[in-house]
Amino acid sequence: MLVTMIDIKKALNKLLRDLEDSSPNLKNALEEISPIIFLLNIKGHKNIYITINGDDSDISFKEEKYVFEIRASLIDIIKVLVSGKLSKNLIYGDAEIAIVLFGAIYKSNVDIIYLIDKYFGSLPAVFTYAIVSRMFNSSKIYEDKNHRKLRKRLRDIAIKLDRLEALRSS
Repeated sequence: MLVTMIDIKKALNKLLRDLEDSSPNLKNALEEISPIIFLLNIKGHKNIYITINGDDSDISFKEEKYVFEIRASLIDIIKVLVSGKLSKNLIYGDAEIAIVLFGAIYKSNVDIIYLIDKYFGSLPAVFTYAIVSRMFNSSKIYEDKNHRKLRKRLRDIAIKLDRLEALRSS
């Protein structure tokens, strides 16, 4: 029932367009290696087939012929997203194409501030930019537990500010 309410293909294509808009290199990198179909096999979940092919990109649960498979647990997937490094132990099939695809995405220099501005408004974007520019000047941010808590609280405040801004304008 949820699938009928959300057009997954349309959502994926919008996400890819937004990522391409926020990154000068990603669109060209994806065009060079498209079309690609790969299988995301997360332990305990249904297989997810992802097609990257310009405006015809898609996510489905319907079995398709794929170039490579990523077989991992949910924790492994989170580690890949956080670290930006895809372990060859998780890849089955054409590992070279998998590494090129994930390398292109990771090295694309996506402009997070642009995406925050687009989805959450200009106030949270400016707020996030000011905080990120100050906080990333120090390499000790990740070591200090208080800094991590502060960043979480600032993100929460930015979300609340955007909600207030939306209520005020409606």
